Amino acid sequence: METKRRESNKRRQALIEAALECIAQEGLQAATVRKVADYAGVTNGLIRFYFAGKDELIRAAYTALLEHIYVTARVGVEDESVPAKVRLREFIRATLSPPIVAPRTVLLWANFLPLTYSDPEMATIRREAYVDTTDILAVLIADSFQQEDKVLDNKAVQSFAIQVNAIIDGLWLEGSLAADKFAKGELEQLGLHAASSVLQLSLDENNG
Repeated sequence: METKRRESNKRRQALIEAALECIAQEGLQAATVRKVADYAGVTNGLIRFYFAGKDELIRAAYTALLEHIYVTARVGVEDESVPAKVRLREFIRATLSPPIVAPRTVLLWANFLPLTYSDPEMATIRREAYVDTTDILAVLIADSFQQEDKVLDNKAVQSFAIQVNAIIDGLWLEGSLAADKFAKGELEQLGLHAASSVLQLSLDENNG
């Protein structure tokens, strides 16, 4: 039973990956069940076995894209044996590095974005992903200040989390759309410098 479940999950994930590839190559409007089936090398019926229709498949693909970004950024963040400022620094670095910073990632994000304003379920997926990211930043920021023997109230922590998230989002777009403009590691350093300025907290490697 467990093996069958794993195989089923694996096949479902492969269909989602095919949907993402179809959207990246041909755009969201072209991502019909038939077209995604062609990309996956399966029948329409198999896709309809796993998904009620195109809308459900598109929502699953959008969720998968955001989870990919979210999981990649979180690597190492929860290890409390590592100083908070180091974890905050690595979170910012991860979000401003490949594979999060990549033309394909921002292309997919841009394809999905209009739907988040017209489809309530897509809007919920986007909102929850935003909350998850700002919540992570809030914890890391609060812990980083505590490491410096400073205590912030919740309002200040939330404000800082929103500001740092905005810095990351802006640089992510810039880096994904004009990657050739930046030397290796430059985007990360810009993000760390901007976050340090906003927080008035050194995130320099020599000040962990």
